[in-house]
Amino acid sequence: MWRKRLCGIAAPAVALAMLLTGPAQPAQANADGISDSIVDAALIGWNIYRSGSATPEQIVEFVRIVTGALGDLENEVKDHIDGLEAREVLSHASRARKDMLNYEYIRDNEITVEVFAMQVGQYAENANYKYGAVGRKAKDQIGLGAQVLYPILLAVRTDIGWTNGLDEDDLAYRQLNQRIVADLEPRCTRISDPEPIPGRIYVRHECEAANGEKAVAVDHKVGDTWHSGPVNLDNLKLEAARNSSWSAARRILAGQGQ
Repeated sequence: MWRKRLCGIAAPAVALAMLLTGPAQPAQANADGISDSIVDAALIGWNIYRSGSATPEQIVEFVRIVTGALGDLENEVKDHIDGLEAREVLSHASRARKDMLNYEYIRDNEITVEVFAMQVGQYAENANYKYGAVGRKAKDQIGLGAQVLYPILLAVRTDIGWTNGLDEDDLAYRQLNQRIVADLEPRCTRISDPEPIPGRIYVRHECEAANGEKAVAVDHKVGDTWHSGPVNLDNLKLEAARNSSWSAARRILAGQGQ
């Protein structure tokens, strides 16, 4: 009997769980920012890898979360993809989402699921490679794609017991997130009141994420009374980067204890 039946999850159990919970639905844009769903998908996939196995409930939840994260990603960036490299990576992510919607069927066939695992591995490695060859905005979009492709790779290969070399994939994923944190931190400016009034502080802070989205906050103090502020720049950067791989990378690494 094929090894997946021994170290993975029997397909009928997954199919039953899918039936009870309902199929994964295509996602609409996440009102809280796409980094939230990407972090959720990344951490459940990583936890499956770290535990060395997955329960039927984990697989169902992972399929639901990862396809939702990829749906959010498609909705967010489809109209402003930056260049051919980012377009290729996000196209691969879109294909992976469609396959994951049918994962309970794919995993029931040894050849099909191993081909899928190899394909996702190639997609993730390609995203990692392309990340170093593009500019800031394309890096952000490629980073988002990779942040979902790697968890799929880790979870699927763990699920089918195909784990040789998987620690190297985990290391590559962690190092990519570290590069994203270093490369794509939002850029902030501050503008003070050009004609300051004694006893008054007025400073406008603006942070711009790698995807071009901005967040603004103001330090406004009169005497001893704060009318707004004091501004926490770290929080302002996270607000600007709510749809950016930088926010996701920071939170993924924190969730992994990095």
